[in-house]
Amino acid sequence: MGKIKVAIAGVGNCTQALVTGIQYYREHPEDTRGLMHPDMGGYKVTDIEIVAAFDINADKVGKDLAEAIYVFPNRAYKYPGVEMKPTGVIVQKGPVFDGNPPFLNEYYTLSDAPDCDVAKVLKESGAEMLLNFIPTESHQAARHYADCAIKEAKIGFVNGMPTLIVCDPEYQKIAEENGVPIIGD
Repeated sequence: MGKIKVAIAGVGNCTQALVTGIQYYREHPEDTRGLMHPDMGGYKVTDIEIVAAFDINADKVGKDLAEAIYVFPNRAYKYPGVEMKPTGVIVQKGPVFDGNPPFLNEYYTLSDAPDCDVAKVLKESGAEMLLNFIPTESHQAARHYADCAIKEAKIGFVNGMPTLIVCDPEYQKIAEENGVPIIGD
């Protein structure tokens, strides 16, 4: 069994919890507390390899993922004793669309870096799925990330926000035609 190569859109609290959780279980392989299914079809949480990350926060874009996950306003639980080493994954500037809801303006500055080509990054990174953790109410941005994953890169898409993508018959049809899993909403 190989690694599960994952890209992440939105380097917020969910990403911080996921990345530090993976590191915790790598450092403590005997501890399975918190895991409902420590082994799923031969894969373990430690088989997840983050290969790309996207955000729009000026203080996260351009930083290694291990550093960016701790940038304000992130406040997820910090596992005691977990040492995050550089991952080699540099957070890239994703397109904004409606992904900068007004209620978040007081918490960070929007990056002025040029937008990356998300589909190209997904293909070049070898990502097998994209986890969508961008802020709620970012409907256009969520659909852009879904399009890049499902339609262009032809990889799986996990929607970790309430924008209805997986329930959309058009996305279901395209995912089935491209042979990629989609879950979430």
